[in-house]
Amino acid sequence: RRYLRPRWNFLSQDKKGILHVNNVSVKDLEKKYGTPLYILVESEIRDRLRRFKNAFPYEKLRPQYACKCNSNLEILKIVREEGFELDVSSVGEIILGLLADFSPEQITFTNLYKTEQDIMFAAKIGVRAITADSLEEIKRIGAVTQKMQMPVRLFIRINPNIRYGNKLQKLHTFGT
Repeated sequence: RRYLRPRWNFLSQDKKGILHVNNVSVKDLEKKYGTPLYILVESEIRDRLRRFKNAFPYEKLRPQYACKCNSNLEILKIVREEGFELDVSSVGEIILGLLADFSPEQITFTNLYKTEQDIMFAAKIGVRAITADSLEEIKRIGAVTQKMQMPVRLFIRINPNIRYGNKLQKLHTFGT
């Protein structure tokens, strides 16, 4: 019982010391699904997504979920239902987003190493934007979309070289 933290209200323990997740015994889950088993609690996921959105009371806010955090199709569907858009880092994740019923306009393609084929696919699908991290990448995306004769919205990630204490943003990977 000492391991059950108050914030994990979906966990409980019976008199025999058996752990329950949303009132379902882990022993029963083990019998039904085997082990190892990853248990995701939908109500907890939805609650956290809602709390995040509510922390930013800006009507035009379009929060994005990073698909690479957990690309499980059911999780992506929950994320979409809770009003989030999708930040993807591969063609495979674009496809997962579409399978989870995100519209292309709800998907942003952010990847440090985009191939010409990746850029073409994202542009053809009609993603909301492709994120660029350097001047070279802006030129490459421009060349590809010019070759395709297709405009694409570009997001530019900038590293402002901010110093905070002994930390300097200039040494970080993302942005120019």
